[in-house]
Amino acid sequence: MNFHSELRLLIFPNKRLRAEAIRDFLKASGREGVVCFSCGNATQALKDAGIHTVAISEHDELSTKKWWEHSEIVKTWPHLLDATSGHLAAPIMLRVAEAFKAHLGPLDPAVTYVVPTGSGETLVCLKMAYPDIRFLALYNVSPATAWEEKAPLNSLVRAISQRLIR
Repeated sequence: MNFHSELRLLIFPNKRLRAEAIRDFLKASGREGVVCFSCGNATQALKDAGIHTVAISEHDELSTKKWWEHSEIVKTWPHLLDATSGHLAAPIMLRVAEAFKAHLGPLDPAVTYVVPTGSGETLVCLKMAYPDIRFLALYNVSPATAWEEKAPLNSLVRAISQRLIR
């Protein structure tokens, strides 16, 4: 990493863009809706996008105190897409990446972008959209960016991020 490069915090409406990409996927695939475990931001964005959402968070109609594995979610709601952050399939993440790139436009290769990170999905999608740009994962800025040891994308974030900040 070039330590003389500028660091720039990258803030953009990632949850809204993600929800719109998921909505477009659902329409194309004929799926009826989603289930989403969230701190509340992802579920609200999905609802705002007009998606039938079974929302599981401390702010929604359902909540849980245990960590649900992807397999448990799919087994419990087989008719719904698991839209939990960090659980999207690569083709859907590619749609999200394309939405991010369309919104952000070109990024400066001389800059290292600091990305508030929770599940790691936003950072992974950004790297899919901008493979030659440097990103840093920034955890624990808010409840939405809390480090979770069991998050399925942690190893991938480590592989593509210059450094983890926790």
